[in-house]
Amino acid sequence: MWEMVATKIGLVAVERFFDRRNEDLDEDNPQVVSIGLAVGYYYNFLDPVSMVLRMGIFSLYASPEDKDPRTFTADDVRLQIILPGQLNVYAFQRCEADFKKYDKGFVFLPQNHRYYGINYFTTECGGRTELTILDLARPIMSAKRYYEDIVKLDTHVGTDPKWMNIQTAEITAFKESLRRLQKRGYGDAFVNKLDFRECN
Repeated sequence: MWEMVATKIGLVAVERFFDRRNEDLDEDNPQVVSIGLAVGYYYNFLDPVSMVLRMGIFSLYASPEDKDPRTFTADDVRLQIILPGQLNVYAFQRCEADFKKYDKGFVFLPQNHRYYGINYFTTECGGRTELTILDLARPIMSAKRYYEDIVKLDTHVGTDPKWMNIQTAEITAFKESLRRLQKRGYGDAFVNKLDFRECN
């Protein structure tokens, strides 16, 4: 019996998600998609990297074949997540360009038994070297496609107040979802070490 109820709840939620239309968008009917995108982003990136950081020493490899990695204490590792300030192609391109200009290295994820590529920069701070990991939050960019393809909203009119509000809501919800996950103890290795950087 409970399986039928749970299945119905899931089907109704999917139906509402895919049957949503432009005329349904208003302040009384908020339904942001970026919360789910943020949770997926957390489990695919933040959680595995956070688990490595919890070990106390963060090893940065030049390549998967590197036998002599640079090591950093957990206190000397920071994270910056690059986000678009608006959900448009130009902001996405600026984010990509910003992301690519940094060095690339690798971290070994023991739980996945593989190396994971990261972008980073280092800063000298009073006799110690601080590592800042940068990541481009590409999942938030798919929110634009949802509004174009599913909701049928014209997202090419950058000055449309409805679209401007939606963009702000989606980007805010993405960032706040990651913060809330941290407050609940997820990704706790990056508490007070996580910053967001917007490209406009």
